Amino acid sequence: MKIAGLTYFEGQYRMAMKSDSSLLNQSKPFFLPDWSNDVRACRCVVLRICRLGRSVESRFAGRYYDALAYGIDFQATDVLRQGRITEALAFDGALCVGEWLPPTLFRTLSDPFLNETEQVCTVEQTIVQISRIMTIRMGDILYIDWPYDAQPVQCEDVFHYEHDGQNLLYCRIK
Repeated sequence: MKIAGLTYFEGQYRMAMKSDSSLLNQSKPFFLPDWSNDVRACRCVVLRICRLGRSVESRFAGRYYDALAYGIDFQATDVLRQGRITEALAFDGALCVGEWLPPTLFRTLSDPFLNETEQVCTVEQTIVQISRIMTIRMGDILYIDWPYDAQPVQCEDVFHYEHDGQNLLYCRIK
């Protein structure tokens, strides 16, 4: 399983890879790393790949994912500014993924969590861009950060989003 995504930093999207240990189960807290003084959280959309693909054309991209989720992408921005991209983005617990939802249900939610007008890159465009660089496989996870959204994270913060009584994302910071 790969975790790849489009991270928004300093005015542009960049492709980023995360390790499998970067995936944070939402029942576990996120522990602030002691090697960074500026960890920020970005809201993101996370998608689960359901088939093998290389250089996927945009008209077929919708066939390559079977679930979407809300997520939080944690970034050590002080380390990122130093150019140490892997350390800043791929540390343990750096991506909290909420409950997986079928794409049709996900798109019907009235959504204060993500503002569609801020979206720079669609799910389909993300699949196209990443599949040009590497083969995507069943079970891979792709994410898209929302621009202009990195907010500082402190101990005891809680990120929570629910819809109609269903908990779609919960992450507490330790």
